[in-house]
Amino acid sequence: MLLLPSSDSTEQDSTDAVAADVKPCQNRRPGAAQTRHIQRQGIGVYKVILLLIYGCCFWFLFKYLFWDQLQRRFFPEQDDGKYTDLLDKIDLNCDAILKSDQKVIQQAKLMRYNTHFVEKLILDADDRCLAIRKLFGFDTKPYSDAESDYPLAYGLIVYKNIVQVLFMLSSFYRSHNEYCIAVSGGADPMFKLIMEEVDQCFSNVRVLSRPRIDWGSYEIINSTFACLKVLSSSGTSWKYFQYLAGVDIPLKTNMEMVEILKQLNNTVNAEITWFQPKRIRSKRIESAPLPLYKASLSATVPRAAVDYIVESAETRRLLSFLLNTSIPDESFWGTLTGNVDKFPIPGGTDAAKWLQYREEFRKNHTEEIKKFERRRYRMRYYLSRYQLWDSHCRGKFYLATRPDSNSVNLKFSFTGKMASGSCIFGVSDLADLLRQPHLVAHKLYIDFEPAAFFCGLKVIHTCYFLLSVLNLIRSRKSDPEKRNRYSWMFNHTLRYLSGSDLADLLRQPHLVAHKLYIDFEPAAFFCGLKEIRSREKKPLQLDVQPYAEIPQVQLARGVPFENLSHPFWLY
Repeated sequence: MLLLPSSDSTEQDSTDAVAADVKPCQNRRPGAAQTRHIQRQGIGVYKVILLLIYGCCFWFLFKYLFWDQLQRRFFPEQDDGKYTDLLDKIDLNCDAILKSDQKVIQQAKLMRYNTHFVEKLILDADDRCLAIRKLFGFDTKPYSDAESDYPLAYGLIVYKNIVQVLFMLSSFYRSHNEYCIAVSGGADPMFKLIMEEVDQCFSNVRVLSRPRIDWGSYEIINSTFACLKVLSSSGTSWKYFQYLAGVDIPLKTNMEMVEILKQLNNTVNAEITWFQPKRIRSKRIESAPLPLYKASLSATVPRAAVDYIVESAETRRLLSFLLNTSIPDESFWGTLTGNVDKFPIPGGTDAAKWLQYREEFRKNHTEEIKKFERRRYRMRYYLSRYQLWDSHCRGKFYLATRPDSNSVNLKFSFTGKMASGSCIFGVSDLADLLRQPHLVAHKLYIDFEPAAFFCGLKVIHTCYFLLSVLNLIRSRKSDPEKRNRYSWMFNHTLRYLSGSDLADLLRQPHLVAHKLYIDFEPAAFFCGLKEIRSREKKPLQLDVQPYAEIPQVQLARGVPFENLSHPFWLY
């Protein structure tokens, strides 16, 4: 008979077994060594976490606060390959445009340029300074000892078209020059942001945040004077100041400007015209601190004159008087530099005698002056800016004279459009534009035939580069025979290039042209830039002697009006 355990005994056995299993666990306690081991493990985890946090913070600070500066200091030419020169990437047949190939010109007129893409490229860059330098070709241009020994200063007022402003600034930029840029308070936030980057990126560029600046407003001259004060206090021994607008392009390389400005012999190059009394509105003209004269704000002024203007209380009285007058910026340079008898500014002139003599001379030479004024390219006293006004934009014809000929038999017509009363140059105008003897051209728009703008810059840059290389070769040869050998090569290159249409076009003595817009026939804008860049790499002959013979330079040397070498240049 099989005996089964009772339910009571079974439950008791189960309870004892469980108790036996549980009892050892209840008696198990960690020792001191085990406790320390567990604590060390916990501390180790915290250390790892803290190290990761500190490491991330250090990496962030190093990358975003120090790495860019260290990279620019020790590897200034390092490029990660993301940014290439925008001007070099633009495919334009500028040679054909300058030779008046109508088929190419008509194609270039249709060109448009996507500035929004460039803006995004800058804003999205990890290193915006590097992006700006590489995209617009800053710091890539060689310069000679003659240039570095003769630094220049520039003042600009800008408010729109940041891409055009950067292209234009790069075309004038040299690391030994000084720049002051006044930014209108009415500019959009993106424009201001990128200009702040420019201020941080270049030690020789000062960017000023100014109140809203409108065309013809008092703030134009107020901001210009603010830049004059900044530049006057600069430790750089710059020699000449030039005012620029955001739609200008250079017509001369930096080296050519240096040689030209040396010929001016510390005289002021500004317009001299009669002042219209209606400009002062309700004020009495007798209460003006000085006799008033009218002149464009674009002027070229020696350092001594700028310092004199900044330090003089008479300047502040004039600025106060010009408040609430019509287009006060056009009453600034002419008044301050045209009253040497009352305001003895270095390099100034007697505007009253100048204008009186000019009127008397016109009475006796009316036909000769008319013939001179119809010349296609003409040297004259005012060469700081090349600008045409409304009647010329509508197709007015001029008779053309080659610089080396007295013949007057060619006709031309500017074909651009008009803004603020003056012409915007287009592709069809570029060949004639680059022949002018001025320093700067005004206006070219990046969104109106930009090919003109960029081709112009490329010519100047190319010519300048080759000229610098040849000058370097010649300076390194101490042996007279070898020096003559390189001189022969240099001079023959000059003669060869001067025989071409392009060289003849770009040898003219003006420094700047105004206006070319990047948003009006942008092909004109881009070709202008391309031609200027090209010129910096080629040795083109520039005869600077005529600049030493302009009327105000001869008058400063004591030559009387009656004995001026070129009295027609007064017009």
